[in-house]
Amino acid sequence: MRTTINISDGILSELRERARLRKRPFREIVEETIQRGLANLPSSSEKSVSVKTYRVGIKPAYQGLSMNQLYDQIESENAGK
Repeated sequence: MRTTINISDGILSELRERARLRKRPFREIVEETIQRGLANLPSSSEKSVSVKTYRVGIKPAYQGLSMNQLYDQIESENAGK
């Protein structure tokens, strides 16, 4: 498919130079460069999420436990009361 795009002079020069050095058509170099750029973009479903954490004062004996293990431990302690 043919299309027209505006490319800055610096990028155009670099693409032409790469095509010359690799002895390949300019079109192939442009297509390869675009494919590599698209491959490095995060997909639309991958969104960066930041979660702020807070210290909650968990006893040292409970640190490193999964939530299920922690729940089971607390439940067993409460069952004895």
